[in-house]
Amino acid sequence: MASSVDDARLAVEAACAQFQNPATQAQAEAVLLQFRRSPGTLPACRHILETSGSAEARFHAACTLREAALREWASHSEAERAALRSYVLRYVLGHAGEPALGVVRAILQGTLAVLLKRGWVDADPAARAAFFQELDASAHAVGGAAAAVAALQVLEAVVSEFSLVTASALGLSWEFHETCRNQLEDGFLRQIFEHALAAARRAAAELAAAPPGSDDAAAAGAGAAAAMKLMAAVLAWDFRAGTSSAFAPASAASLAVGGRKGLPDTTQVKPGAHWGDLLLAPATTDWLVRLMPALGGGAGATPLAGAARQLVVAFCCLAGDVFPKHQLQPGGGAGGGDGGAGAPPPPPAATVAHVAQMLRLVLPWCLPARAAVQAALSGDEGQLTDGCRALAALCAGHKVSVLEAASAALQQQHGGGGGGAPGASVFAALEDLTTALLAAGGVSAASSPEPWLPDAAEMLLECWSGLLTPQCGYAMAAVPPPAAAVECATRTAAAVVDAALADAAAGAHEDADDDADAGAGAVHQEEWMARVAVLLRAAPAASFARLAELLSAKQHALAAAAGAGADPSELLEQLYWLARMAAHSLADTGVGEVALLPVAVLLAVGDEASGGAGGGAAGAAAVEALSRALLELAALCLQPAAAPVVSARLMEGAAGGAARWADTYLFPEEEPLPPALEAAFGGDAGLSALDMLVCHTLLPALVHRRSLARRVMSLPSWQTLANAFAARDPALTVHLSQKFQRALSRSMCVAAAGLDDDAAAQQYVGHLLSATVNEVASLAGNPQQLAAAAQRADAQLQVCCMLEVLRGAAAGMTLGAFPALHALFGRLLEPLLALHTAFRACAPVVALLLKLADDVVENLGIFLEAPAAREALLRWTLQLLVQYRDSNLWQVSLQTAKLLQADRAAEQCRDLRAVLQLLLHITQSDLSADEEDEARNAAAGLPMVGPPPGGGGAPPGGGADGACDTVVSRVVLVGLGIVLPLISGELLKFPKLASLYYSLLSYMLEVYPRAVAELPAEGFASLMATLEWGVAGADAVAAHCSLEGLAALARFQLASAASGAPGLGRQSAGARSVVGHFQELLLRRLLLEDTPQELVELAADALLPLLLAEQSAFGPLSASVAAAAGAHGDPRAAAAVTAALAKLGGWLQGHADQLAAGPAEGDAGGAVLRAAARQFRQQLSQTVADVRGLIRMR
Repeated sequence: MASSVDDARLAVEAACAQFQNPATQAQAEAVLLQFRRSPGTLPACRHILETSGSAEARFHAACTLREAALREWASHSEAERAALRSYVLRYVLGHAGEPALGVVRAILQGTLAVLLKRGWVDADPAARAAFFQELDASAHAVGGAAAAVAALQVLEAVVSEFSLVTASALGLSWEFHETCRNQLEDGFLRQIFEHALAAARRAAAELAAAPPGSDDAAAAGAGAAAAMKLMAAVLAWDFRAGTSSAFAPASAASLAVGGRKGLPDTTQVKPGAHWGDLLLAPATTDWLVRLMPALGGGAGATPLAGAARQLVVAFCCLAGDVFPKHQLQPGGGAGGGDGGAGAPPPPPAATVAHVAQMLRLVLPWCLPARAAVQAALSGDEGQLTDGCRALAALCAGHKVSVLEAASAALQQQHGGGGGGAPGASVFAALEDLTTALLAAGGVSAASSPEPWLPDAAEMLLECWSGLLTPQCGYAMAAVPPPAAAVECATRTAAAVVDAALADAAAGAHEDADDDADAGAGAVHQEEWMARVAVLLRAAPAASFARLAELLSAKQHALAAAAGAGADPSELLEQLYWLARMAAHSLADTGVGEVALLPVAVLLAVGDEASGGAGGGAAGAAAVEALSRALLELAALCLQPAAAPVVSARLMEGAAGGAARWADTYLFPEEEPLPPALEAAFGGDAGLSALDMLVCHTLLPALVHRRSLARRVMSLPSWQTLANAFAARDPALTVHLSQKFQRALSRSMCVAAAGLDDDAAAQQYVGHLLSATVNEVASLAGNPQQLAAAAQRADAQLQVCCMLEVLRGAAAGMTLGAFPALHALFGRLLEPLLALHTAFRACAPVVALLLKLADDVVENLGIFLEAPAAREALLRWTLQLLVQYRDSNLWQVSLQTAKLLQADRAAEQCRDLRAVLQLLLHITQSDLSADEEDEARNAAAGLPMVGPPPGGGGAPPGGGADGACDTVVSRVVLVGLGIVLPLISGELLKFPKLASLYYSLLSYMLEVYPRAVAELPAEGFASLMATLEWGVAGADAVAAHCSLEGLAALARFQLASAASGAPGLGRQSAGARSVVGHFQELLLRRLLLEDTPQELVELAADALLPLLLAEQSAFGPLSASVAAAAGAHGDPRAAAAVTAALAKLGGWLQGHADQLAAGPAEGDAGGAVLRAAARQFRQQLSQTVADVRGLIRMR
């Protein structure tokens, strides 16, 4: 590098000039990179910044100065660092009026913030305050509007740098960043906001007084924009109010950006109650009301208008304790009645005033709605989308009563001539804006002319969802939304339905988008319809009645189109949408809970139990009409005459909608229907609806509740279906897919729960399955016929279908029908083995046989009480696994070409999943209870670690391992022998397979540790590799199971060492033992990685016996882990890790003899050992907490 600063300047200027020429660009880039990386470049950077006439050279000098200052931080004294900060500050303020240096100034402002933060922790409070004082004094000394703007921009850079969300990567621990954030928030953040507020108010007054277009107006506008950006940055701060965990702020910060679709930038801001007096004061926002008219109501894409809108949106995002609490009125308020149920309390005046002020600022951006949408489509959409974001934030953060009161206050102000806010209520504004966005194409992204349109429409639908959801609370009955909101919502709902139908018709002629109907696309559609359903439920008497009319009209139109030979595509798509929308409106999903009527529907039909009033008869009639229209559509889809016209998509929508409705309205068990709906759908009326719904797609919803199944079984249509199923009618065995045949079989058998008499249930199930069982037995009983059938594709398909029927029957087994099913499957044990032998080359049949064995073990095995019956099932399972092992196709695939392996990976995964599922259900069922008890009794004296009382004895699990010739252990070990040669890292990427494998691995290591230790070297190595993958991997389930299994294996090894048994010693190869390997693996996982706290406790249970089993390895291991920490993190990390591990080692050494000796005499149940193990957990957790702050880097 050049020997003088002037030579450095010339070299950098020349490189910048050469960089413009493609021929010399690479050479110039090398020079500039060398300059950046060279040591001692700070004087050259300052010289270039002061003297160079090249803006590009100054840019590279500014970047180099930042990097060099951080890189050489430790080599500079505190005085040199302070001098560098002062120089950068003077440069930023001194060159504030030079537009050509805007980028250079921005880099140096960020540099100034980084330099302040880098020395923040080491400085005392007075030194920290001195920086802000110096900034203010320097800005006044330089003078002028440009310097004032630059000072505000420096403060904005400081706020951004100290926030966890936007902090720069300094190569320091996360603890350092959190400390800086906390101290700035506690000591300076409010003062910064107050400073920015004063500057904004002053600049706004100057802007109002200055002539438009003058230099004074431009200067005042720049000052106002900078101040408002600083205020918005403070309001975007990741306030830590309410967090308690030492690591919670980092997680909260990472979640503060982004957000779910529809509300991308409306994260709620919760600064806490101590900010309320500042943020809610009228003086904090009244200057914005006066400023907006000067900006044309916030219109335009000027920096000033954009900054003003962003600040208003930030104020709209305020939520939480910053607002005063609602106060309950004495005696339950105006709405109080008998029983103590009170009306909602009036909203606090300060909250109402703030929301009214925000509406006064925001509504002019969006109204008149159609004009605002057209302006956004033809130009900049920023004003409109900012308005939608602001409204979404207000509706998400405040109850409808607050918005209603604020809207009323705003209308009074407008009536009195105050301001320029429109006189319409917020509900009317939302109606106009939602309708305008829908009319412009905001229904879906596929049909929208602009990508922001559907996002804006979704934000408004989210607004309606928050406003219209009935309010409930302690000692307060459900309260419907205000009448004004309901009226506007009803009209908006009609507009949404019309727009969605038009969009569905247009989409009928477009190519299908598979992604839109699957995965995230399907979830998004469900969420969108759920929001629209809230709109429709606001006034069911009108909205539901209209939906019912549309359903009926479209069905008639479909019939007419079919008769005329016209294209029915548009009508089919519209009916599909209407069916789904009707189901969403009438019923919630009920996923994970008992399906109940939506509160809004109960209120509409006048349910006394929920306090509803009004709507009554009209609401009930509308609910009944829409329900019947939905059921009629489902019946239409089932008619043979409609088959040529009805699409599979419409069938799916109608069936799913009818099932959702049935789960809520037909013979509910938890809460009765309101009287009006009970009259429509209870008793005989419900039976007629059931008769309409009998379809194999709907059966799961119709038979999973006993009260409903009882009525289903009494239907003639059900008896017809049962007879067709028992006779193996070709309509069911040929035309239905294998998956549907299994689902149908399961539902048919589950329905037996509706029969009160066990004998009748057994007769019913026997009638259903006798033909299938006889056909399987007959096929297997003729070896020649069976061998020929195994070569024919039609016979393979037939066998697959019968196996699926049997799987469905096993899955649908009920307690009353168990004897019949047990007898039927008892006849099939030998025939199924014969099927496997004959069809061993047919992978689908083999996989289904494994899955059938799993279903039988899972569903029938738990009811087997006779030892002989249990042993017979286990021996059959063992024989099936042995046959599968001996004829395993995948053994060959491991030696075939790589491409063939990739093609077969999914099928191999399917077989392994079936084997693992079968083994897991055996280990989790009562079939293995006796052996598990024997294994655990062998370790009865081992509450945590150490050998049994008396010192010697067999290792844990010795009892079970000593009886490995028992059936369960043989089944599991045979299965493990199948799995281990085939399992690989690639296969473990299949989540379901990995979950099954690690669940089984945990069981094996706990119950049969000696059998695992005695595995062949190759199998043991494969098992340990997967165990290491689980411990070190990111999958939570695999890590949990692996740590549990490793803890059991460690206890086994500790007991083996105490008794003189070889334990894992026979598997150790070379200088590194299995125990030492997992000691280091666990310590690295805990100390050098971001391990969740629950895994830390599990790891402690494994680490303690590992350390006790091989104590000599702890010293070298500690040094290795400390060296790794120092190599990848803060230089202090190595010392911290060394000290923490030394402390842990000291505790371990002091308790080792006690822990290794086992329970002492008089220590009933090993209480002392358990207490010591708890101490170790606490000690390890503290060690992890002490070290992690230095290891987590940013």
